[in-house]
Amino acid sequence: HAREIKADLEKLAVKLTARAGKDGKLFGSVTAVEVATAVKAAGGPLLDRKRIQLPGHIKTLGTHTVTVDLHPDVVASVPVEVVGA
Repeated sequence: HAREIKADLEKLAVKLTARAGKDGKLFGSVTAVEVATAVKAAGGPLLDRKRIQLPGHIKTLGTHTVTVDLHPDVVASVPVEVVGA
């Protein structure tokens, strides 16, 4: 079942809107809760924020890869595009 969810997650086009300055830096950073909400809005499953692993602090616009621990043997890589508001 976890492999099916992984396949579905990796097909999603996840977009996240955040406030940013002229140079592309965000005011603050993207949180795991915001990623979980964006995945749900893109048609994905509801994810537990504790299973979402961010690549450091996401503080810039662009595409970032977020990993989701679905099972001890199954990890999904989800591309998240952060766009300016």
